Amino acid sequence: MRAFLTAVVAGALATGPAMGAPGALASRAAIAAGDAIATSDSDSIAGRDTASPPCPAPVTMTLAVQDGTLCVLLDDAVPDAQRAMLRDWILRSAQIVAGYYARFPAARVLLEIRSMPGTGVGGGRTTNDSQLKIQVRVGRESTAAKLASDWVLVHEMVHLALPELGRPHDWLAEGLATYVEGIARAQFGNRPIRDVWSEYRRSMPHGLPQPGEGGMDQTPTWGRTYWGGALFCLQSDIMSRERTDNRTGLQGALRAILNQTGGYRAERSIDDVLRIGDSATGTRVLEDLYRETKSTAVTPDLEQLWRRLGVPADPDTQPFDDRAPLAAVRMAITRRPE
Repeated sequence: MRAFLTAVVAGALATGPAMGAPGALASRAAIAAGDAIATSDSDSIAGRDTASPPCPAPVTMTLAVQDGTLCVLLDDAVPDAQRAMLRDWILRSAQIVAGYYARFPAARVLLEIRSMPGTGVGGGRTTNDSQLKIQVRVGRESTAAKLASDWVLVHEMVHLALPELGRPHDWLAEGLATYVEGIARAQFGNRPIRDVWSEYRRSMPHGLPQPGEGGMDQTPTWGRTYWGGALFCLQSDIMSRERTDNRTGLQGALRAILNQTGGYRAERSIDDVLRIGDSATGTRVLEDLYRETKSTAVTPDLEQLWRRLGVPADPDTQPFDDRAPLAAVRMAITRRPE
């Protein structure tokens, strides 16, 4: 099966605004909870889901998160002093994704961490050949604060929740991971809500069709794949909430898709996946929006959309308009479900 690559590896998102902006805050409570269930090298874990398959040998550490097991393999170049910090980062990222989906999206995933010079997370790759596997590179000089603002591992873990759809639909897989990363981290308290909407406002225009381009299934450019896909997700989230009196949105649809398909370990048609999502919200938003955009270049009025949501021109310095027509929808999207 094809691999999911973060755009950092391909040099793509690096050309646009950074997704994980500096200043995102880690949740102290989440880190503490992670410490409560994490163990050091290869120990057993209290409260581990016994239905999860065991990790293959050798692994450096085995970590449990809601309904899932992370089999972590660190390469020999990872400093010993960095292991506890990496454990906290891995657990925090997994808990962010589990919070969004109401469970971790894989029963077991092998996470290979390779050391590199410098700081930060260099890039990631998610594959499903003989097993679900995520590979990421981490700088040997990374600090806890640097890892607290990382977006790469959350992005890669989100890929685990969507079935394999086929290469023409990479835009949905990558756009979904781009969109959900910001929302999930904001819901968890790991990224300021203002920062998420600021990035969306700056970056969604990259997803608009350029002259001569076709529909989403026909235009595998960086902008349409990542930000065009993210714009599809934002539009469907808003429309689902409008049609359900703000009771549910894309998050409810994605939870149903994961629960009914098993996520990336399965292969499904895009029509089947969107039908499952719409059934969960009681709408036809996903199916109708896909039919409208799959083979036709559609350019929504983003400025009107931001005004209706109450998102200012510069969310970093200007207040949101909480009296805007869709202000309640905007706030519900980043609010953690009860």
